[in-house]
Amino acid sequence: MVYQFRATIPESKIFFRVYEIKGDMSLFKLNNFLVDDLGFSPDQMVLFEGYDAAGALCSEYGLFDLGDGAMDTVTVEKVIARGETELHYLFDMRNDRFIRLVLEGESGYVAMRAYPFLVAENGQNPDQFRARFEEAPAVPKLHPFRDASKLADLDDEMDDEDLDDDEDDEDDDKIFDGEELYDEDEGKE
Repeated sequence: MVYQFRATIPESKIFFRVYEIKGDMSLFKLNNFLVDDLGFSPDQMVLFEGYDAAGALCSEYGLFDLGDGAMDTVTVEKVIARGETELHYLFDMRNDRFIRLVLEGESGYVAMRAYPFLVAENGQNPDQFRARFEEAPAVPKLHPFRDASKLADLDDEMDDEDLDDDEDDEDDDKIFDGEELYDEDEGKE
């Protein structure tokens, strides 16, 4: 059986991923897929929390058994059979940041397709080590040949911003002694 899950982040309105996942896949293999797909560091502690349809926490699945089973022994089918239709993938346990995986339904098996399969996506990947999710600034999509003049204008704007930053660096050679700035070579100002 193949199940379709929608992945969202509570603090983002635009981020989502839709995955098709085979039921016999272990949560450990699903963890490895998510780490690879989202660009996370594989050496961090992670946890899956299973929630029922009412939103009540039912189970916790860690890298080692926390009482409900370890990730490598629990499959997606087993989680669904327990009535857990929502998984929280805690990727930053310190800041309680997670990705919500909600069961959307079943989907047909497609021969010659590698599972898990990314069906749809929107938004940038979350930064695993930030305290919260931040959207990237919008960058205009320009065609390199048709919009060459616009690209040149954008490049000029970026160069102007770099020059503005350099003007602020005049005092970099000066030292603050607690009372005032002075230049090392000339003495106090």
